[in-house]
Amino acid sequence: MSDGENEVYLTEMQGQLPSHLYVHVPKLVSLFPQIEALVAVPKGLPDLLRKGIYFALLQSVVRLLERNTDPLLPEILPEYRELIRSVSETYSVLHPEIESNWLSECIQYGDKSAYHWEWKHFDSHELF
Repeated sequence: MSDGENEVYLTEMQGQLPSHLYVHVPKLVSLFPQIEALVAVPKGLPDLLRKGIYFALLQSVVRLLERNTDPLLPEILPEYRELIRSVSETYSVLHPEIESNWLSECIQYGDKSAYHWEWKHFDSHELF
């Protein structure tokens, strides 16, 4: 996906983002094309799955930024692929409906994932 397409998709999604994510769109517009260039979101996904992946990714990036962790660190980049895989697998098992809490769950998963990545790559090394 080119940067232009990504910006268009992020712009289209703005109205659907929860307010706590929406306020971060200016920062995300500059970061997201870089992340997506390194970690491709598969094409041709059902819209609800695609939104779930984007919401989870956006929330994980927001949480990392809030914790002063660069979301483009080499340790973090492979984690985005795993997040995409995990959200996709869960979607294929659950087949959520639009009316479900799917997007909220994806946001929470992105949030928890960012905390886990930080612990896994940085905090756990300090403990041992």
